[in-house]
Amino acid sequence: MWAGRPHDPAYLCRMPIDTSAHKLRERIKELQCLYAVARIGQHPEMGLEAMLTAVVRTVPQGWQFPDKLRVSLVLDGAEHGRRWNDARTMAAPIVIDHAERGRFTVSYPDDFRPGDDELFLPEEQDLIDRLAAEVATIVERHEQREERAKMEAHLRHNDRLMLLSELTAGIAHELNTPLGNVLGYAELLKTNETDPARREDLQRIIDSAIIGREVVKKLMYFSCEMPSQFRVIDVNELIVGALRLVRRQCEERQVRVETRFAEGLPPVRLDPVQLEQVIINLVLNAITAMPPEGLLRITTHGDAEKVCIDVADNGSGIAPDVLPRIFQPFFTTKPAGEGTGLGLAVVHGIVQGHGGTIAVDSMLGQGTTFHLTFPAAA
Repeated sequence: MWAGRPHDPAYLCRMPIDTSAHKLRERIKELQCLYAVARIGQHPEMGLEAMLTAVVRTVPQGWQFPDKLRVSLVLDGAEHGRRWNDARTMAAPIVIDHAERGRFTVSYPDDFRPGDDELFLPEEQDLIDRLAAEVATIVERHEQREERAKMEAHLRHNDRLMLLSELTAGIAHELNTPLGNVLGYAELLKTNETDPARREDLQRIIDSAIIGREVVKKLMYFSCEMPSQFRVIDVNELIVGALRLVRRQCEERQVRVETRFAEGLPPVRLDPVQLEQVIINLVLNAITAMPPEGLLRITTHGDAEKVCIDVADNGSGIAPDVLPRIFQPFFTTKPAGEGTGLGLAVVHGIVQGHGGTIAVDSMLGQGTTFHLTFPAAA
């Protein structure tokens, strides 16, 4: 009876119906898979990692044999999901802004045999191409949102800095005159005073006024109220001069200072007073962070286009959660009354004002290095 079955009219009619029904089911599964992945991309609050993980979990539902299928999504070298080691695969590149950033792969194990059915349907290559394009869209939109958020944060930060700069400039001007009067009159009184106890008290007033004046000077540097006087200078000579001004503090803390100056560096066009302030601030910060008998190393190097200064200490280092904030005005980890939080903000402002860059490397318990780079004088 089986020999004649292919000629049975009922059997011949039934065959294309079954095949068509199977193809229809597969197309529906593919469309549902695409729809589900597109829905994942509509939830950016999940974050990119979570979205990619959800995509990997969703994709098998679009293939013929989802229980045996594994999905691997590689983006920028990081893999989400996994593939069979001895796999038979189908893959598509993930292209973002005309650059291949990863690969989308589906695979079956080598020992999987689906009978007479094809392992991969021709339509499934189109499906994986479209899924790779959908993933590229998800990533691109995520990166655009991140870039937009960074720009908005940068604009808000600039607005705050502008307002802060205006406030500090006003405060600095208001404080400068009375501090000058206090310092002048205290020095005048000390000149005519013969009582040792009173002279000591007057010296304390003078020292306090000088500290206050230094704070005002930092405020004026931060608010760009200090006029710049640019000159072509030798960086090595300027650093030597700045170190003389902090020699006493280094000796008090028993800090050893090493200098390694490159010869033949090109001159740079800088305000020597402001660059001296940068070196002094970095040295004083390093001294504070180091134990007695610490090591401070200042190195210069460069080429025909730039001059670099590295200020390195073997102190306590900066915590990773603090590092991004060290250049923010008025941010300090020192106890109340021991720091204004302006030192590094001033350093950052001066370096940028000279067309330079500043970067920092730090590791807890091992020390910190500040890298300054300035363009060589034309």
